[in-house]
Amino acid sequence: MKPRLLVVSTVHPPDDPRIRHKLIGTLKDEWDVTFAGKGRGPVDQEGITWRELSGGRIRRWFGAARLLLTSRYKVASLHDPELLPLAIAASFRRRAVVFDVHENVPAQLRTKEWVPRLLRRPLAGLSAWLLRVAEKRVAITLAEGGYAGLFARAHPTFPNYLIGTPPEPRDADPEIGVVYLGDVTESRGIPLVVEAAGRAGAATLSIMGRCTPEFKAKLLAIAVEYDVSLRFLGFVTPDRALEIASGATVAVAPLLDIPNYRRSLPTKVLEYLAVGVPTLASDLPGTRAVVAGKPGLRLVPPGDVEAWANAFSDALGDPELRSEARGGVSEIRNLYVWPTEEVRSFYLSLLG
Repeated sequence: MKPRLLVVSTVHPPDDPRIRHKLIGTLKDEWDVTFAGKGRGPVDQEGITWRELSGGRIRRWFGAARLLLTSRYKVASLHDPELLPLAIAASFRRRAVVFDVHENVPAQLRTKEWVPRLLRRPLAGLSAWLLRVAEKRVAITLAEGGYAGLFARAHPTFPNYLIGTPPEPRDADPEIGVVYLGDVTESRGIPLVVEAAGRAGAATLSIMGRCTPEFKAKLLAIAVEYDVSLRFLGFVTPDRALEIASGATVAVAPLLDIPNYRRSLPTKVLEYLAVGVPTLASDLPGTRAVVAGKPGLRLVPPGDVEAWANAFSDALGDPELRSEARGGVSEIRNLYVWPTEEVRSFYLSLLG
């Protein structure tokens, strides 16, 4: 009989690539996986049991608490900052608990717009303390090596590298134009990209990712001002997203320079380069440390619309850049691979 694994996220979408496609995709053959989260569940539910956590954020938290404190499982894997107290509480049930750190939680809380400004610093401090408490009770895994400074001890890092076989490179498709893949928010630099692409004469910008109606209206207004045709494709499954991205003229990862992003590497940069697409990315320390100098990649000062417009002009006017990107595909695919065997070994070790 397979050991039971309970995976819980009250915040991330059910098709979150790290949770559903990388972690669960790695473990579902050896584990009896129950995945609990919001909404109707991931598009692909083969090999897992889906448990919907209904209602708003608070109600979902209580639903997660019931599962963690009353259901049967050998190991629980948690993925949201607000689940930290539950991770600690669940550890007292003599079950192995993993808390997977997707981001710099204290830094994130200092910039979250939904958190009242007066509470941001105290909550950031509380989260930093909870992380130190949690590492004494539960297993910690990191999505970025840069998060190690949040802890007193060393913990395994499973970077958000490539999994599966990306589509083969292909010629640019003018109907796709410039591509952005990921959540569509202010802090990810999307308004800046729309303006910069328009200044550089890019005709089309295709956006794949979740976007609120209010933010979509804001982006459309900028697009009208700068004569850019915006294509909002919404959420697209990872495989299909890379198929579309492979036909882009240029792909972008325009994160702003905020503490939560500064030491991170956007996974989309690797994905773009893995399908041979010229890529513009914000020149942040976490990105620079891993991929600076890779063929087809140009790093651009974050938040500088003029620098981005110039980078677009250079990329769109350089026919050799696509050949350069294609020449680096094998290196990217060989170097940056999701650590499947390490993840399997780590979770199996918790059964002891």
